[in-house]
Amino acid sequence: MIWALVMFITFSKAQNPNNLVPNPSFEFLNVPCSNITEGGKIAQATYWNSPIVNPISIYSYVNACATQACCGVPFNTLGHSYQYAHTGNAYIGIISIERNNFRHYLQTKLWDSLKANHCYYIEFFINKHDAWIYANNNMGLLIGDTAILSYQNIYAAASPQIQLYGNPIITDTMNWIKVGGVYTAHGGEQYITLGNFKDDAHTDTIRFQKIGNTGGSYYMDDVSVYDLNNYTLKADAGRDTTIVKGDSVWIGSRLCGLQNVVWYDAYNNVIDTGVPGLWVKPTSNTFYVIEQNVCGQYSRDTVYVGVQALPVEITNYELRITKGIQGNGLENLWETAMEINVSHFNVQRSSDGISFETVGTARAKGACKYSFIDNTNLTGIVYYRLEIVDKNGALSYSEVNELRINNYELRISPNPAKDFVYVSGRDIKQIIISDISGRVLLKSTAKKLDISSLVSGTYMVQIETLNGNHVTQKLIKLP
Repeated sequence: MIWALVMFITFSKAQNPNNLVPNPSFEFLNVPCSNITEGGKIAQATYWNSPIVNPISIYSYVNACATQACCGVPFNTLGHSYQYAHTGNAYIGIISIERNNFRHYLQTKLWDSLKANHCYYIEFFINKHDAWIYANNNMGLLIGDTAILSYQNIYAAASPQIQLYGNPIITDTMNWIKVGGVYTAHGGEQYITLGNFKDDAHTDTIRFQKIGNTGGSYYMDDVSVYDLNNYTLKADAGRDTTIVKGDSVWIGSRLCGLQNVVWYDAYNNVIDTGVPGLWVKPTSNTFYVIEQNVCGQYSRDTVYVGVQALPVEITNYELRITKGIQGNGLENLWETAMEINVSHFNVQRSSDGISFETVGTARAKGACKYSFIDNTNLTGIVYYRLEIVDKNGALSYSEVNELRINNYELRISPNPAKDFVYVSGRDIKQIIISDISGRVLLKSTAKKLDISSLVSGTYMVQIETLNGNHVTQKLIKLP
């Protein structure tokens, strides 16, 4: 009884007193740090259980204090990811989609049940595992009077009240994405459950890579439920930004449950209602205003969008599939008729057309033709754009180019590996293993590589072929 009282006091002091979620960032655990293990059937985060009857496995818990490689922070072999917690030292991983409707869920009982006709702001943060080959939509939070149940890890059919507006596929493996919204209680709700509540047939996916765990999985952190009587929710028009003339940009947020919302342009014209955000395509510098009234809380916010002309004239930008060791690579080809004060071009790639990462760079050479080949293992629809960097550091962007490509084969097995790996492919000239900083650690022409001398961690394996193609893939070295 004394231990329970101490724990209750500790929890109360460790979280926002207005947050109805116990242990919201999973900092407190039910087992010693040395006993944190991957998978299994034991709920390791205090107050957070798994609503699965006769489970094959339940959620996986990771914490910076863990002594096993599976479950550390920032690196853990659970998702073969290098990911810090959104706050604190811990987070939780769940399987979101796998063959035959296999699922994990994450559930807790609130400190207090919700009050009838009260409005609540609810949010959690999510990040995709690196090692699972699919990203999916339908990630949400379900609020209920009773604890929902799943049997032997089969999906539990339900309609979560909190999801990203528009229910997009969540693809970000680097940043924590906020999923939030407003919910009006009927009274008595006391359980929240996180996961994917739709079956495989009604879940949209994007395939990231050929090799990896056959399914989708996400990290979860910082779950909150606030009564709006004790919490202020302000209108959010998004960040001020600058775009290239002819491009479009998303303004606002992706909070769900915002109905009493009006959007205005710079001339005070109503351009949309009832939506938390929207795509705009201005032709000159301008601003937009969101006005909202959420359960009696009125607020406004303004976002400024600058529009600038391209510092170059791109006369042709196309994508071509090229043959590589894994089947298909992708070549970016562009031609410029004019360049003004341009330093270089960054070739940027995206899986959803929204979040882009730089995959290559080409130095500016004056008006001429350029080429960059992306040999990353890709499949499905991919998006590319050119980030144009001026000599003074200013950035601008080309229009987005889209192409559907096919899988191509590269086999490195086993992966993760401890002592040896085998590389299979045609016309291999050389195999290079380097660390994540680019330092070359091993070169070989043999297809069997001894990696026993490498320390545990993440490495890059680059294969150079006889025809000059280069293919790169991650390798996880086990201790």
